[in-house]
Order: sequence, then C-alpha cells, then structure tokens
Amino acid sequence: MNRREFQELKNRFGEETKKRKMSKFLSLITTFLSVLGISVVSYYFINDLNLNKVKENNQINVILKSLQEENAKLINQIADLEFKLKNRTGDTLKTTDLDLNRLEILENKIENIEKIILDSPEKALTIPLLAKEIENQKNNNSIKIELIQDKITTVIDLNKWILGLIFSLLITIVISNLLSFYKKKIDKSELE
Repeated sequence: MNRREFQELKNRFGEETKKRKMSKFLSLITTFLSVLGISVVSYYFINDLNLNKVKENNQINVILKSLQEENAKLINQIADLEFKLKNRTGDTLKTTDLDLNRLEILENKIENIEKIILDSPEKALTIPLLAKEIENQKNNNSIKIELIQDKITTVIDLNKWILGLIFSLLITIVISNLLSFYKKKIDKSELE
C-alpha cells in the first residue's frame, strides 16, 4: 500500500466517521425534541383535564345552590298560600280560586324534586348540564384546534430549519467531496 492509497483510505475513513457522528448527533437532537414535544403536549393535556373537572364541579355546585334556593322559595310560597287559605276572609280568597288538590300535587312534586336533588344531585343536574357541557366542549375543542394549529406551524417551521440545516450540510459535503476529488486529480497529475 503506497502513501497515496493510505491517504485516500484515511480521508474516506475520516469522512465516514464524520457522517456517523453527524447522524448520531442529528438522531440525538430529534429524539430530544420528540421527548420534549411529547412532554409538553401531555402536560397541557393533563392540565386541561384537571381544569375542566374543577370547572364542572363548580358549575354543579352553583346549579345545586340555585335549585335549592328556588325550592325554598316555592316552599315559602306554598306556606303563605296555606296560611292565607286558613285565615281567609270573604274578600281575600275564595275556595274556588284555590284548588286544594292542585296544591297537594305541587307539594308532592316539590318533595319529589327535593328527594331527587338530595339523593343524587348528578341525576337532577344532568340535563341542564348537558347543554353547558356541549357548549364548553365546543369552546374547548376550538381552543384545542387553535393550539394544535399553532403547534403544527411551529413544527413546520422547525422542520424547515432542520431541512435547511440538512440541505446546507449536503451542499457542504458535496463541495468538500468535489474539492477533495479536484485535489486528488491535481495530486495525480503532479505525481505523473
């Protein structure tokens, strides 16, 4: 093996070593970026789930309180009507104006509603909450879509940078190979 062949082998080995190192480096960076991206996405996803649960519980409590207040008002109105009925005078109330059966039916309905609310407030609130949940889900979905679109544009920009880097590296490799080929030709012509 002469000096020139040794030099060629050394150059090839050096180039291949550089290529391996560069591919390992790029692989490490892409792995790091992937792990970082997955971590960020999972953090935001878990955070959104926790916030939605807290909001949902707060809404249930508010609706439950408002239903209890309305129930208390209805009970007070029924008590007032009963008191007026018992202490009626000829001018204030007539028995034809107030149907006692209807009053009992209303009391039973109020008691049933109260039992449902106290036994399982979730069942009592599911129908009004469904509309709010659907609206909240629409809002959350639109927000998530905007976030995903922003993240996609970020990834696209990152890909542009990476592709630009790869392209510039390819150009550098091609130019260095052309220069080394040109130097080899000059070396050959000088040796002859």
